[in-house]
This record gives sequence, C-alpha cells and structure tokens, in this order.
Amino acid sequence: MNDHMFVETLIISSSFFAIAVILVASVMFLERKG
Repeated sequence: MNDHMFVETLIISSSFFAIAVILVASVMFLERKG
C-alpha cells in the first residue's frame, strides 16, 4: 500500500473538485446577474 500515491490522488481529485465548484458558482453568478 503506497501512501504517497494515495495522498497525490487525493490532492488531484480535491483540486479538480474545487475547480468544478468554482466553475459552477461563476456560471450561476453570471446567470443571476444577466
């Protein structure tokens, strides 16, 4: 069991999730303004 690989995967997935949340939030904000 490689802990380093797990931590790396966790960081990548969490950053990808954060980017997706920011994209959705910005789209909702723009739709609300327009």
